[in-house]
Amino acid sequence: MKSRTRFALAGAALLAVLLWALLTVLKPTPRPRVTTTISVRQALAPTEIQGYAQALEPRPFVFPADHGPHPEFRSEWWYFTGNLRQLPEGRRFGFQVTFFRQRLAPLA
Repeated sequence: MKSRTRFALAGAALLAVLLWALLTVLKPTPRPRVTTTISVRQALAPTEIQGYAQALEPRPFVFPADHGPHPEFRSEWWYFTGNLRQLPEGRRFGFQVTFFRQRLAPLA
């Protein structure tokens, strides 16, 4: 029993030293300071469209470019939907995930 206790204590001490070393060496990278502010009302105001592209008529899709974001537009969203079937019971499930992108300022 004594050898197991010593082994457990040695393992715990080693783990504590490793954790301390990781926390000491791997310090988080400081974030850049934010110097501008914007209110939620300003960010979501529907009347501020100057400087953004507008979807006024249909346009052809060009892939792979249209798989990703279109920074010239103020907002856009993507839907991912699917159907799943659980085996062996055969129950069916549907899902939808939506990602929204909202630009806070027009491209310079």
